Amino acid sequence: MNDINLNFFAMELTSIILNEYVHVEANTENKYIQVTWLKQPSSKDFRETHKNALDFALANNLLLWLCDMREMVYLEIADQNWLVREIFYSFDPAYNHGFAYVVSTAGLESMTSFRIHDLVTNDPDLHKQLKIEIFFQKQIAQQWLFDPQITLLN
Repeated sequence: MNDINLNFFAMELTSIILNEYVHVEANTENKYIQVTWLKQPSSKDFRETHKNALDFALANNLLLWLCDMREMVYLEIADQNWLVREIFYSFDPAYNHGFAYVVSTAGLESMTSFRIHDLVTNDPDLHKQLKIEIFFQKQIAQQWLFDPQITLLN
């Protein structure tokens, strides 16, 4: 944990992907990647973005993910299952990872973050290497991600 800068509010992010649906940014020094959905994506755009973000994260050993879904209305069940199966299971098992969702209070009822959270926490193998939580505020989510008591980074 010593090599991660705890001043995450001031960390500079490098843009990785930017289009009409999403902005993906990262800070490799802090092992951090941030996926901000700007509007509701298609299933294809959702999957393509997460696959590209995963490739970048794996290549750069990024362990802390923040996914800001406040502009998304829903996520199809097939995409939820795909996210867990194809993305979360692709995380390097040699490391612990943190994944924080930021959702809006208005979209919480139709949002599917709780189902994804349950899929991870109810899978003992996946839950060993991935801590996942849901937040309403981005700053609180970042604070949680960088808390060594929570993510147990090695």
